[in-house]
Amino acid sequence: MATGATEFIDVTTADVFLEEIWAKKATIAREAELAFMKYGCDRSFEGELAKGQILRIQNISDLAARAKSTNTAISYETVTETEATITINQFYYAAYAMEDVIKPQVAMSKIDTYTQKLGYALGLSEDAYVAAFVDDGTLNTVGTLATPLTYANLLRGDQYLNDANAPLDNRLIIISPAEKANFLGMDEFINGDYAKIQGKRLVGSWMDYPVYVSTHTEGTNAAGHDNFMGHKECIAEVTQIDPVVKSFYDLDYFCVKMAALTTYAGTIRRADHGVWLKGG
Repeated sequence: MATGATEFIDVTTADVFLEEIWAKKATIAREAELAFMKYGCDRSFEGELAKGQILRIQNISDLAARAKSTNTAISYETVTETEATITINQFYYAAYAMEDVIKPQVAMSKIDTYTQKLGYALGLSEDAYVAAFVDDGTLNTVGTLATPLTYANLLRGDQYLNDANAPLDNRLIIISPAEKANFLGMDEFINGDYAKIQGKRLVGSWMDYPVYVSTHTEGTNAAGHDNFMGHKECIAEVTQIDPVVKSFYDLDYFCVKMAALTTYAGTIRRADHGVWLKGG
């Protein structure tokens, strides 16, 4: 031990006595709203593709009404239809392993959180997959990337859906956080007079469209985002294998291995029922 007027018992000299306390709660990574796979697509075909690889969805066109001339034979239409196909070709898994030696040394309740994160990891990949259909080039488009959407853009997008006779129910809008900030700067979204006209709150909805905010709209704040307006039948998506966590004990490594698998696929079913909102 050293002696002297300037010697103290401080955090350096008392290092062996310093206690470390681990919080009962961990800071768990925030989870994004999986709006595209939850609300932005038609999942009604999942029961039909419980088995098999390819689902074919036939299109049925309208027939034409023709003027009937006196004493003239009628003409019959020859209809050649197209189809949309869903081919299960997306296979994803998430996994982790935990050795026995750490079990008595860690708070197991926190380690178990990783099991819940398996399902979220797979949902995250599927949501991003559905979001990628927005800019596939077949949907109607309004706006300019990296430029905030205008109220006129929203009205034009709504007109596209009305022109396509898209049902009023099951329409929705999915926007980026950057575009939400833009919406909240629009007088039409925050002025109470507009709420009186529409008879409903405007923040969180517009006309008959619920508005969802998602960090999964493709793009960046600098380059702009692929926001979406449409009817849920625009995109059809099928999850064939739902994520189920499975585990087994590996004696060679004295550890428990946990994993989950999912398979899915989708397609543009009604391109005229969707609008690519190019914006912030």
